[in-house]
Amino acid sequence: MMDKVVVITGPTAIGKTDISLEIARHFQTEIINADASQFRKGLNIGTAKIDLENIDVVHHLIDIIEIEEPFSIKEYQTLARMKISELISKGKLPLLVGGSGLYINSVIYNYELNDEGRDISKEDESYNSFSNEELYNLLKELDYEASIKIHPNNRRRVIRAIERAKMGSKISEFTNGNKPYYDSLVIELVAPRDVLYERINQRFRKMLDLGWLDEVKSLKEKNIDLNKIKDIGYKELGLYLDGYISLAEAESEITKQTRNYAKRQLTWFRNKMHTTKVNMDYSNLENTKIEIINLINDFLK
Repeated sequence: MMDKVVVITGPTAIGKTDISLEIARHFQTEIINADASQFRKGLNIGTAKIDLENIDVVHHLIDIIEIEEPFSIKEYQTLARMKISELISKGKLPLLVGGSGLYINSVIYNYELNDEGRDISKEDESYNSFSNEELYNLLKELDYEASIKIHPNNRRRVIRAIERAKMGSKISEFTNGNKPYYDSLVIELVAPRDVLYERINQRFRKMLDLGWLDEVKSLKEKNIDLNKIKDIGYKELGLYLDGYISLAEAESEITKQTRNYAKRQLTWFRNKMHTTKVNMDYSNLENTKIEIINLINDFLK
């Protein structure tokens, strides 16, 4: 019999943190982070990272690498499964929480990954002489199924897919034919699109109030190259601090990118994950909490 694992996922800004804390408290367990943005130290406010020093629920796999340190999906898969085994050995329910669908799938499905931590910036540089069309043709040769789903001008995604194909772990094979590694209940939090987008707008302003600009200033003072931070907003706020764009322009770009990211997450959940959807009742989150608790209790039975 496979071990049981519960996953709470959903798009950015949906409210995963607050709900997961309530669920963890109810089941007296701990949370394993499945949000790729929260692996790196020093990126706190802009990634909506929880304050570990002022929370009563134990979290794992947060702040585990430096900002510019390479970290592969294989490494995450290994660490997450170790934490799951630790929790099970203590009689606790493994609770995986985050919005990074590929990382979640790498854990709960029997993905066979063999790539080492990679420096994506160096990968990009190695393809500088290739046009977008040439890269796309190379991808079609290496992983035709992936090429169907990736736009030819999305250079970074094309390069990632090429690199994965070269390492023997094609992106197109991540969900095709992979067997479950655990008996998993994947709960996807959902909300109307307009409500989610308004929450994204509100979160940006809240992050500014919490000191996001000071966080970006601190990174610049440490000579961190903001262009290499793939998490949304750091590059744009750096441009604002350097006087290249206005704060309003930065806000517009950041919220637009965040909405687009949410769309990509929703597409992933729809096409590559088997989820149980739970509507977020923002007027009374207790209702959402009770629905999730009931789902988990039925799952455990």
